Amino acid sequence: MDVKTTLTSKEKQFLGFIRDLGWGEVKVLVQNGEPVLIYESIKTVRLDDEDVQLPKQHRNRRPKSTVEVVK
Repeated sequence: MDVKTTLTSKEKQFLGFIRDLGWGEVKVLVQNGEPVLIYESIKTVRLDDEDVQLPKQHRNRRPKSTVEVVK
């Protein structure tokens, strides 16, 4: 396995996407070792026994079910 020292733009976009997702599932198309498309993402929120307030951006909002990253 080759070890790269720098990330491509597509790799940076993909890492940013999964970091923003936080917790969930992602289906990705990879070509020539790089992410090309994110077909589907499912944001998962783990419920806890403690009373936790969700951030305003997550209240009464359906998560996006499909995201496509095209350059």
